[in-house]
Amino acid sequence: MRENHITICKQANWLGIAAACSLLLVWLPSAAATPMVSPAAGSDAVLAQAQAEAELRLQYRVEREGLAPETVTLGLAKDYHYKNSALGLWIYDYHLHRIFRLAGESHYLNDSLYADVWYRRAELENRAAIAAALKKSAIGGADGIVAQNPFWAETQLGLTTSKFDRPALERMQTRDRISWQHDNEEVAAVRYRHDAVPSELRGALRRMWPAIASIHPQIADELAASGRLPEELWVRQMAQTGKSFEVAHWVLTHVETIKSAKHPLPPGLTATATLPQGAFPQIFQTLAATVAERRKPPPQDVYRDRIESAIARKAGLEGLIWFLESQLAAGGNSGCAPPADSEVCALGAQAGSIAKMDPRTAIAFAQRSPDAADRPQFDSLPNAYLLRLLWATRPPGKDVSMADSEAGLLLAVQASPVANFCKDTGDFYARSWQPFAAWQAWDFGRLMAGHVSGDLLDQVDALEAQLMRSEPTLF
Repeated sequence: MRENHITICKQANWLGIAAACSLLLVWLPSAAATPMVSPAAGSDAVLAQAQAEAELRLQYRVEREGLAPETVTLGLAKDYHYKNSALGLWIYDYHLHRIFRLAGESHYLNDSLYADVWYRRAELENRAAIAAALKKSAIGGADGIVAQNPFWAETQLGLTTSKFDRPALERMQTRDRISWQHDNEEVAAVRYRHDAVPSELRGALRRMWPAIASIHPQIADELAASGRLPEELWVRQMAQTGKSFEVAHWVLTHVETIKSAKHPLPPGLTATATLPQGAFPQIFQTLAATVAERRKPPPQDVYRDRIESAIARKAGLEGLIWFLESQLAAGGNSGCAPPADSEVCALGAQAGSIAKMDPRTAIAFAQRSPDAADRPQFDSLPNAYLLRLLWATRPPGKDVSMADSEAGLLLAVQASPVANFCKDTGDFYARSWQPFAAWQAWDFGRLMAGHVSGDLLDQVDALEAQLMRSEPTLF
């Protein structure tokens, strides 16, 4: 993976300003891609893209010691699978690469499948790094922390990592029952149905398991390779946030093959923001409206006039910020570094030269975002929202809260419909360990009228392509 700097840092550095530069998640060649469905699309719009297909529908009674039995319905089709349980209806759509979750009677969450896969991989590698650090430290290993145990970390997240040794699994088979033991404890067992899964659905078996139950990937591989589903399944799983274990016993109670099943997503649902806290619901609604209204940023001659006006008033910092926004609004990454030559580039250089004499410029483009006490001095700028956007992706200054950073992101997306703003917005949520919110922001950006091939959102296309290559069992 090769890191690169965002366009705005290139421009600021070309102008001789020491700008703090955000790092991209990944930089790979990519053609511009558009999500097949908007995060704000109602369920009727999703269903309009779905076709009836064969579905294997199963009902299980799930028994846990000390708890009342639970009924769980599973559906397996070529392009989707779903689980309907006490936690609600979760649908994994592999044609649209979406995860749909009901959120009340009239609302649902329309999330990216890529966000789920990214989280699983990132969280597993994070736990591996913590385990390695603990092992080297005076504290010792993570033997007492179940979530840090290599076997249980891989089990919970449905992936393996080369940073953990392969677990010693003991496989035992009786007449009709197969079981797997780890550390002298049975962790899974199965008694298969006699009938095999229809051939057209067998390719979907492996990706179903991480969404159904927490089973180690090595065991999931064998379950999928069998081409059958369980008549009975026993799974030892973490409970009470990893503080204890319980055994879930799945018993098949009903099987139904539907030759032409409708998509399981109910009609008439309204999509809602995946993160209900903070400013994200407002960001979601703002971006959804921007996409629906096909809003575009001003043309380059408008930015030119704004820069010229600022220069005439000796407002160099304002002119510089207009110049930086013009480059983000244009979308491409060609920039103004030599040998580039344009009227806007010349004006940007002139504004940058004046901006160096403004003491606020050094504060605005420092490696760390300004302290809360230093921020009011920028409020008089008509385009301070761009600075607020940039500051949200930098290490926060003194007394700067997450709410302050989110407010800056909201201010930026409300002020101007620049698709590249969505890249920084998504980056903020990815770094805050909110991948579903990150992908909703990135998806909106790629659906905006101003999104073009070569802008910063191409990096999201590349990241998704990389995830599909590296985690094929989840796609």
